[in-house]
Amino acid sequence: MVEPEIEYVKVHTLSDRFEADVIVDALEQEGIPVIVRPFMETAYANIFVHQKGWGNVLVPKEAAPLAREIISDLTESPGEPSVERASPPPEPEGSVQKLDQVVEQLTGMQVESRLWETLRGSDSREVASRSLCEFDPEKKLYTLSFLNVSIECSPETETIEVGGGPEGFSNDFQLGLAVLHYLLYAQKKPRADKWVSEKDLPGGSLFFTAAHALPMELLVARFDARPDLLDAAAKALGGEKTDTAGISYRFRVLPRIPFLLIFWERDEEFEPSCHLLFDETIVSHLSSLDLIWALVNVFVRALLAAADSMTEKI
Repeated sequence: MVEPEIEYVKVHTLSDRFEADVIVDALEQEGIPVIVRPFMETAYANIFVHQKGWGNVLVPKEAAPLAREIISDLTESPGEPSVERASPPPEPEGSVQKLDQVVEQLTGMQVESRLWETLRGSDSREVASRSLCEFDPEKKLYTLSFLNVSIECSPETETIEVGGGPEGFSNDFQLGLAVLHYLLYAQKKPRADKWVSEKDLPGGSLFFTAAHALPMELLVARFDARPDLLDAAAKALGGEKTDTAGISYRFRVLPRIPFLLIFWERDEEFEPSCHLLFDETIVSHLSSLDLIWALVNVFVRALLAAADSMTEKI
């Protein structure tokens, strides 16, 4: 039986991404599903449109009155503590940016301090158990796997270091955001071993469009007619080849979050295509769709970086 589509309505216009984090957190604590739709022309564009705000908050129509009340309390109450915000990257001259330009913009942005504060105040044993990571009590350091490398996350110094990964990933804003949310909110929930597309996730058919469409076209362009390069890049990231369909690889992106990449080669009838599937439990570990989108962006950049490093070797 097909579930009816949920009708989402706009309840607030955002000033920036950090206001979005605060509002999303407050609404989700009240059990209200929420979608954030930034005013961006393309994925990665990160364009701040001052004339109409940074983006919109959407919630199911029936939850709109309560959502507006919660948002009003956050944005209008006197004496509300200010949220520490990082300076946004400079606006581009055009509306479309190349991948390397956006990666440069994201480098150096800082994850909001409240997430670090929450992690510092959390029970480290409970965090490690939920997220399947390790905690060093002397160094006060969390270590967890990311693809085929390890990440060291230090709440004390508010830093994330990627060991042996592509250059620049330790300063990747989207990776830092996804990792912190994963450590804070991942659940003790085993894999369902049921692969779903982004459109199958709750609210996904509305969210993963336009600016939030998964950037699979970048992988199609890179690996078209190069299955050898895809194989080398996938295995460099710890990908395991499967017989699911087409040319497919399973990746352990974070300890409880696997991805399944399926690449269909060009033939006489069809153009090449690439699809990414998720274990349906991903929404238990990354509570909002924009975090899943961010982690996919990081994965795509990592796979492209691995392909660049392999080009001269094969």
